[in-house]
Amino acid sequence: MLIRPEKELEMAPEIKRDTLVTSYYGKDIYVEAWQAEGGEAFVHVVEISELPPFKRPVRNNFVSLEEALNAGLRFATRQIDY
Repeated sequence: MLIRPEKELEMAPEIKRDTLVTSYYGKDIYVEAWQAEGGEAFVHVVEISELPPFKRPVRNNFVSLEEALNAGLRFATRQIDY
């Protein structure tokens, strides 16, 4: 029988997720942000209409899910504008 230290038995932190769905100049936008409990939030994925998904398009971390979603939305609108 293998005995593991208590530290290994601790559960991983809960991951909170939030999404934003909107459109901009006729293009559908989907943004998903993740935040580990007690950690910083980040943009997990941005999808724009027929384009392939952008995985982790914004490299910064944010204090809240709302800030991360807004950063993802800014990224998406810049992609559409160009």
